Amino acid sequence: METPAPARSFLDDRSLLLGVFRDVVARAQGPEVLEVHDRAVALAREARAGDADAAAALGELLGGLDVPTAEVLVRTLTRWFELINLAEDNERVRRMRARERREAPAPRRGSMRDAIRLLREDGADDAAVRRLLDRAEVRLVLTAHPTEARRRTTIEKLARVFRVLRELDEAALPDVEAARRRLAPTVQELWGSDELRAVSPTVLDEVRASLVWFVTTLAAEVPRVYRDLEDAVAEATGDDTAVPPLLSFGSWIGGDRDGNPHVTPAVTAEALSLMRDRCLRLLEARVELLAGRLSLSERVVGAVSGLDAILQEGAQCFPQLAEQVAALNPEEPYRRALTFVRERVRATRRGSPGAYGAPDELLADLRTIEASLRAGAGELTAAGDLHDVLRQVEVFGFHFAELDIREHARRHRDALDEVLAGLGVQEGYAGLAEAKRCDLLCRLIADRRPVIPEELAGFSEDTQTVVRALRTVRAALQGDHRGAVRSYVVSGTERPSDLLEVLLLMKEAGLARAGGEEAQLRIVPLFEAGETLAAAAETMDALLGRAEYRAALRSVGDQQEVMVGYSDSNKDAGYVASSWATYRAQERVAAVLREHGASWIFFHGRGGALGRGGGPTNRAILSLPAGTVGGRLKMTEQGEVLAARYAVGEVAHRELELTLSAALAAARQSPPPPGAAKAERHQRVMEDMAARSEAAYRELVHGDPDFVRFFAAVTPLDEISRLRLGSRPARRRSEGGIESLRAIPWVFSWTQARIVLPAWYGLGTALEVAIEDAGLDVVRDMEQSWDFFSGLLANAAMALAKADRAIARRYVELWDEEEPRERIWGRIADEADRTDRALRAVRGEDRLLDRQPVLQASIDRRNPYVDPRSFLQVELLRRMRRGDDDADGRLGRVSLLTVNGIASGLRNTG
Repeated sequence: METPAPARSFLDDRSLLLGVFRDVVARAQGPEVLEVHDRAVALAREARAGDADAAAALGELLGGLDVPTAEVLVRTLTRWFELINLAEDNERVRRMRARERREAPAPRRGSMRDAIRLLREDGADDAAVRRLLDRAEVRLVLTAHPTEARRRTTIEKLARVFRVLRELDEAALPDVEAARRRLAPTVQELWGSDELRAVSPTVLDEVRASLVWFVTTLAAEVPRVYRDLEDAVAEATGDDTAVPPLLSFGSWIGGDRDGNPHVTPAVTAEALSLMRDRCLRLLEARVELLAGRLSLSERVVGAVSGLDAILQEGAQCFPQLAEQVAALNPEEPYRRALTFVRERVRATRRGSPGAYGAPDELLADLRTIEASLRAGAGELTAAGDLHDVLRQVEVFGFHFAELDIREHARRHRDALDEVLAGLGVQEGYAGLAEAKRCDLLCRLIADRRPVIPEELAGFSEDTQTVVRALRTVRAALQGDHRGAVRSYVVSGTERPSDLLEVLLLMKEAGLARAGGEEAQLRIVPLFEAGETLAAAAETMDALLGRAEYRAALRSVGDQQEVMVGYSDSNKDAGYVASSWATYRAQERVAAVLREHGASWIFFHGRGGALGRGGGPTNRAILSLPAGTVGGRLKMTEQGEVLAARYAVGEVAHRELELTLSAALAAARQSPPPPGAAKAERHQRVMEDMAARSEAAYRELVHGDPDFVRFFAAVTPLDEISRLRLGSRPARRRSEGGIESLRAIPWVFSWTQARIVLPAWYGLGTALEVAIEDAGLDVVRDMEQSWDFFSGLLANAAMALAKADRAIARRYVELWDEEEPRERIWGRIADEADRTDRALRAVRGEDRLLDRQPVLQASIDRRNPYVDPRSFLQVELLRRMRRGDDDADGRLGRVSLLTVNGIASGLRNTG
């Protein structure tokens, strides 16, 4: 009997990749390049071990490199890290599979079975489980925020490398040498490809890039996740009927107009067309595959019933095809029926006769085929590939995702101010008191007569664009894109009139009738700054008291979608205060909606970075206020998060599973009863922590007159703005300071400088006072018994573990104004020390992340490779800022390469 080969490990993958990589680089550049690489990493390791001389030697080595040599070193470090990331991803797959084997037959933590088990343990009977599934709605929204620093061609090549690692694990390759031969060409392609984009991607480039995830992994993994859920429900309840399509997807890419002048109405229309074409191509291919597989013959299984309508309509629409299939498959009715279905999907894509009008029509045909199979000799066949195609149509429709539209409230107000003045309806509309403004808007919404003329030539381009955007949505919904747009997000929402203005514009565009009746879009307020979050419940209460708005809400199912933003509130008030403000806003808004008899779904505008609401998705969901989820939520997915979660099928499956199971498990949670002493004490401590952390944060960020100059001088902000990450400008407005800067470059810049300030600053001050006033035992109890507080501290610990004050100090020294530099950096360093001590005390750790040894080991493993890039980035920034000759642009180019490299090493951008 043959002895099975020992299981592979991370170190095996690392050795394989390192060998191939070194061979490729030596062939291309010569062995001396690897000598510099090895020397830099060795010195970084010694410096990490506490050798100050090694840190000085590393600085001297990198400071003495000419620009061409520096460029090659950055490239070796970056490409090596991209390969190391794959080895870590592969190890994660191994851990997941090992956990499945270890925990079987018990439900795996975070699985569908685990979620259903938790519901049953909390007393949910079969009917209650089904009711929850029927009302649940979990939507992941791909956004236009461009924080993926790598090019698409790089991601595709890395995916090919990863497939070889998986094949080697699964014995699809005979040995390591075979894997090496497969890897070498792709790694050589990777080395020979430019890491930097030649031009900024357009909005439509971003749309195309986002669709890759649906085609490559999500199309396959979504049906599998649903099968897991169906199996879990059947096991627990005995009910094996299909669950409703509660997990689905959305997109902002091509619809997010806020601050992006490139998202024109025409671009929105083209984005919808691109989404539709790609999705229908996938469905066409899937149905064609089904037609080839469902070869059940009436000669063998007997007469088949239920397909007459499909066959007759197919023959009528496609007479030539009918003759062909009759001749080729005379006794195979399922194959004939699915061939006609495929042809109708193709006609839908091409816009030719015989097309389906909507996804429901395609679903009806597929369900007819399914029912026929179940009624005859094909019950098991119906539960196979056909079941998965049905699920893909249910979840993806004809567009893969619903496209949300977003625009800033200020744009609506300015447009209406111009229109109402120009038509003699109201002078100075924008200056009216809020109550008068709302009264006027409601009168105009109730009036059957239109306010805005069809011809817009007399108005400014900005006003015309606002109106045309909504007219474009109306045309899309009346044409090929029915159901593809459902939500209109109003960023910068501060008051009720911000939403009533959109309702008036919808009425004028034909998206609602007079009085708000038959509204076709959800109007979604985005509360993101501290003051607007605090006033969110009052804003919603006032809106729901307006008959016109209530009528519009009833038209969309009486479900209010409310978006809470984490990025701008963080930039405004700091990490702790922002997190608490969004938490309290959700509690209060839910209470108001409950009082008005309306349901709700919260839309969480989370970024990839910890300073923008990032972190593990399942922990984020379970940390939401009890009683506010109920199985319904939307969350943004963006930038580097998409590749990290959806580039690998096994990882995508786990991420989707964790998200959906957490949303269902969160439905168990109910708010503590009024007067619950422990909960009230914890909330009082948290209120005080939020106030103290905000005061500390504001005193530094908004109060120090030199802080903006410090930020610009000690981070690569300008270089990030030139990196061509995406189609959106780095600032909402060209003028202004930090308040006008988008959250992504704000967070990205701090991460590059290894300070990561937005994800922890102010927490140490707040925790120290809480420990002193309430006692360490109370704060530890909060961390152990309150998911929100535990998640708050865990994310900050992760951020601070990725930060590095010794490296950051090198960035700080880029600013030559000593007094303000030392004053500000002293405060940041003191707060970092304070936060580190307090976190370890509360979490019971000797070192940050002792509770998460896998993550801790990953950071430790990465640092010696990231550090040389940070040293080199500082050196290049210094050269650029002192005006070194850069006639050929190479110095600037290499500095941009370091941005990519550090992002890859930390696996974080914005």
